[in-house]
Amino acid sequence: MNGKTPGDRLKSKKGSVTVVVALFLIALIGFAALAIDVGYMMVTRNELQNVSDSAALAATKKLALLYQNPAYVSLPLASQFSYANDHMADIVSYAQTVTTASSAVKVAGGGFALSTADFTLGHWDPSTNMFTATTMSPNAVQVIAQRNGAENGPVATFLGGVVGVSSYNARTIATASLTGPCGPPQLPIPVGISKAWFTDPAVYCDNPIKLYPTNVPGGCAGWHVYTQSPSSASMLRDTIDGLINGSFTIPETVAGVTQYDFTGGNIANALNNMGTLFNARKGLNDGVLDMDTDSATWTTMVPVYDWPDCSNPHGPITIVGFAMITITNVTAPPLPQEVDAKVVCDKMVDSPPGCPVFGVYSGSPQLVQ
Repeated sequence: MNGKTPGDRLKSKKGSVTVVVALFLIALIGFAALAIDVGYMMVTRNELQNVSDSAALAATKKLALLYQNPAYVSLPLASQFSYANDHMADIVSYAQTVTTASSAVKVAGGGFALSTADFTLGHWDPSTNMFTATTMSPNAVQVIAQRNGAENGPVATFLGGVVGVSSYNARTIATASLTGPCGPPQLPIPVGISKAWFTDPAVYCDNPIKLYPTNVPGGCAGWHVYTQSPSSASMLRDTIDGLINGSFTIPETVAGVTQYDFTGGNIANALNNMGTLFNARKGLNDGVLDMDTDSATWTTMVPVYDWPDCSNPHGPITIVGFAMITITNVTAPPLPQEVDAKVVCDKMVDSPPGCPVFGVYSGSPQLVQ
């Protein structure tokens, strides 16, 4: 016999249960602390993500507005490359104002601020989904929203102190980019430019391009009849006449989806029709069919077609994006047969974003990361 009475054994069991209950309560408190603080951490991170998202969109919108500034457009191309970096303070201030005015900054009780160091200018490459920091003609802004010992203070825990965790750091990143227009409202001329022309902005921006004759040095264009088929010089003339008198309806065009039927080779017998269209449009200066204010030129949007070089395109070809051109001259027989233009860059158009950039941008930035 061990000498213990039933009462002693009962007391021993009560003591064991007390220890187990105490240990269970400690574990329960620990799990409760973990659950509460993890939930709060997720809420805080979502709020921080809202801050970085809204700040990136606002900063990139300001970048777009800078590119539309007449002071920027009037600069030589070489001087335009670093223009955004020279106005970094404006970009940051604009984004700070927008995010401060939104509910997104109410992160864990407020008192949150973004610093200049949280903003990075760069280039977004949609083909690789990569952001590269650069101040040379940036098309994107990356923003970090963070709470730590250096910025905005760490996030305090509610019950984490029980297990020795009194605070933690939080950080989110967002990138917004200017992208090409996916479907401008007006394509009022039956001509397009091969994507092969758009290799180097320093070469194609504001530089001459011949829309006719094609397949010659300095010419990288093709004539189409929109979605009609089959294409021919006769149908091209009828299409141009329909554009002049309003009887032809320009079809909705979506980059990456719509195909236009191109007619390659000699279209000299349609140049008189083209000259009439040019003369009818160049003096409009209405911001829609004619997007400039010079009565001697015609600025309009044209499709960019998926063609590997500057040879004459023919047949149905997918439209991959849109460019802006200014036509300066159209001459028909018996004069030398020419249609002269230049590609316009760094303009914003009213269009859904998300497509490749061929000199012009959608006026709406897009979150890409």
